[in-house]
Amino acid sequence: MRPDRRRFLRGLAGVAAATVVPAFGQPSDFWSLPRELWLYRPATREQVRAVYWADGQLVLDGYVQICRLLRDVQADTAVQFDLVTLDIARGVYGWLRANGIDRPLIINSGYRTGHTNANEGGARNSFHTKAQALDLRIDGVSPEAVGRFGQYLAGGGVGFYPSKRFTHLDRGRVRTWVG
Repeated sequence: MRPDRRRFLRGLAGVAAATVVPAFGQPSDFWSLPRELWLYRPATREQVRAVYWADGQLVLDGYVQICRLLRDVQADTAVQFDLVTLDIARGVYGWLRANGIDRPLIINSGYRTGHTNANEGGARNSFHTKAQALDLRIDGVSPEAVGRFGQYLAGGGVGFYPSKRFTHLDRGRVRTWVG
C-alpha cells in the first residue's frame, strides 16, 4: 500500500472509532433511557423533577407536571408542551449530568399566550406561543456554553442573551442569534 492510502485508511478508522465514542460524555444509549428533566421556575418558586418519556411512550404524570411548570405564569395558562423541545432540554440536562453537574434548568420562559408574548416584546411568530421554546439558564454554567451545546444538538434555534444571562432554545429551523 502507498503511504497516502495508508494515511487515508487510518483516518477513516479514526473517524469510525470517533463515532462510537459518546459525544460530550453522554452514553451511547442516552435516548433510550427514561427522559427526565429537573426544572426550576424562579417566578413561581416551583420545582419539578420528573420523567416524561420512558419505554417508548409518554409518562403522563411527569409530562403534565412539566407542562404546568412551563405555563404562561402571567396568564396562568398551561398547554401541551412540544415533545421535541422537551427533548432538546433533556439533551442539555443529560449533558450536564454526564459532566458531573446535577442542577436544575432554571426556566425564565416557556409557553406564552399571544398577549403575554406581545407584552414581553417577543417576536410576532414566537415559538413560545406554540409551546416550542424555552428561555433558560443553569447556575454555574455560562449561557454561551449552554448555547454551544444547543447548537451541537441541532434541534432548532439558539439565541444567546449574555447580558440577560439566559439562552433561548427552540425547535424551529437551525439558526443562531445574539440578543
